[in-house]
Amino acid sequence: MNTTADATAEAGSDRFDTLVLITRPPYQGRRSEEVLEAVMSLALFDRDHAVVFFDQGLGWLAEGQAPGDSKSLSKQLSALPMYGSEALFYCAGHQHRVLGQTVSRDDVQACSLAQLAHWLRQARYVEVF
Repeated sequence: MNTTADATAEAGSDRFDTLVLITRPPYQGRRSEEVLEAVMSLALFDRDHAVVFFDQGLGWLAEGQAPGDSKSLSKQLSALPMYGSEALFYCAGHQHRVLGQTVSRDDVQACSLAQLAHWLRQARYVEVF
C-alpha cells in the first residue's frame, strides 16, 4: 500500500522513450480498452515506456470499481507487468483529490510533478489519453 509518505520517484532517476499519460477517468467505453491496448502494444514490441496516471486518470487506481458490463480495469492493470509494462506511476500531487489518503496498489509508484516534468522533457514520444 502506497501513501504520500512513501518514496516518490526522484527527478532525473529514469528516462523513458515513450511516456503514456492517462488523464481521463476509467470506464469511458471503448476508449479505456484502447488505452490498455496501446500500453500492451508498447510492451509487446519491447518499447521502453512508462505509464503515469494523472489528474482524473488516478480513478483507474481506485478500489471497488463497479465496471457494469465492462471488464474490470483493475484486473487488466494488474496484468500489465506480465506483458512487460512495469514502470507504472501516479502523480502524487493529485492523490488526495482523487483517491484519498492511500493508494491500495503496490504495482504503481508515486511520482512528483517535478519528476513528471523531467520525463516529459526527456521522452521521445508522449501519448496522452
